[in-house]
Amino acid sequence: MTSIERKNQLIQHAEEVFAKVKEYQDMGLICRDGDFVPSVHYPPITRYPDSNADECLKDFEYPADGFMDVYVHIPFCIRHCLFCHYPGKTGECKEEKEKYVSYLIREIDLYLKRFNIEKLKPRSILLGGGTPTYLPPELFDHLLEELGKRMDLSCCKQYNVDHDPNSIIGEEGEQRLKIMKKHGITRLTIGIQSLDDDVLRVMNRSHNAEQAEEAVRKAVEYGFDVNIEFIYGHPGETIDNWIEVMDRAVRLPVGEIQIYRLKVQAYGDKQGKINTYEGGRRGTAIPDFKTTMMMKQIAIDILNENGYNETLRRVYAKDKRVFSHYAYNQCCNMYDQVGFGLTGFSSYHDRFDINSQYFDEYYSKIDNGELPITRGCRRSREEQIRQAIILPLKNRSVIKADFLRKTGVNFDDVFRKKTETLKKYGLIEDNGKVVKLTEIGGFLADEVCEQYNSNMYKPFPRENFADGPLNPYLDNELSE
Repeated sequence: MTSIERKNQLIQHAEEVFAKVKEYQDMGLICRDGDFVPSVHYPPITRYPDSNADECLKDFEYPADGFMDVYVHIPFCIRHCLFCHYPGKTGECKEEKEKYVSYLIREIDLYLKRFNIEKLKPRSILLGGGTPTYLPPELFDHLLEELGKRMDLSCCKQYNVDHDPNSIIGEEGEQRLKIMKKHGITRLTIGIQSLDDDVLRVMNRSHNAEQAEEAVRKAVEYGFDVNIEFIYGHPGETIDNWIEVMDRAVRLPVGEIQIYRLKVQAYGDKQGKINTYEGGRRGTAIPDFKTTMMMKQIAIDILNENGYNETLRRVYAKDKRVFSHYAYNQCCNMYDQVGFGLTGFSSYHDRFDINSQYFDEYYSKIDNGELPITRGCRRSREEQIRQAIILPLKNRSVIKADFLRKTGVNFDDVFRKKTETLKKYGLIEDNGKVVKLTEIGGFLADEVCEQYNSNMYKPFPRENFADGPLNPYLDNELSE
């Protein structure tokens, strides 16, 4: 098959899939203008009321087995990307970084005191941001050393760090790679986002395609498990350059590739500039809904033909055993997870809380001996049940025995009408023991899973959806 024939085949299949997507949109599943909100947390992370540590952690029961998954947030980057929805500081700001790390360590000590434990016992750890490796090497080493003193890593199955490519190349990058090996880090997620230099410039990324590929080679050379990320539907992307990017991505020596749809509306504490982007000087507008969905299907087809298959939603690997333990434990097992740092969030078995988004407030609370929690909620029984459907279904599947154990009710006794409707229209399937999304259901995973959101947490008003059988506001009572 010639390259032109293959390209035409990819486009034709993507057109066919979009025709199905349009049918579901006309039935009310998808917002009329095609916009979306990712179904990552439940309730959605931007919807928590003001609160504090005493309210959020009142009567909290520490896990009987002593284990938690751990998130550590580092809010520093070289620059703000066009698509970023998270607060943070850019540039060198060496003194600010040193201050922040010292307070982060103090926050962890406050948690140890609150939980009445000497050390945390993580199943998995994720250092995210921001760019954790944008800390100077000596400060990064100090942070990892202090984390190691406060955590029993003997049962930690995976130690993850998020990266910008530039932070692990060159002389300082080499130092950071050595530091991570020394401290037992096992998995690196590299935010490549594109391998097209023009698109990277529109994104305001600090690296080019050649540097991204160098970072991947360096990480593999040091023996890390490497996961790389890409965004589709971003300004500057076209069907043609997206095919080139994905063809180039699958040739890299990595076992895991993630694809993300561009988020236009904020899904964090800072609205990114992307929602006011009008094309810039080069007229690179945000691709329309059809083009974006076609990009997604093209990426899936290219990944599949090169041996990458979906493990967790929108994550593809050559080996089904390769995936983020942190994401799986939080979203599928719904294990307790504690988060530290600015906007760090904790997701527990019956509640959720999130730290301050403001540096001064974060520091002030810690100075006062308080945990820097500023928002949170304890889930009601109904919201517990909804969460136990939404998160596992979105990411892999709902195992009915697990659902019963976590909620005290049978899956078959809740949302019967809604579930039957989703089955009828080919979006979910049920073999009696496991409920999972069909192929097209997985393609529209966010929209399908948000069917189970309570009305107050629907991503868009009812009138934004067509008045069809899949309008998400229909049959939305727990007992129906």
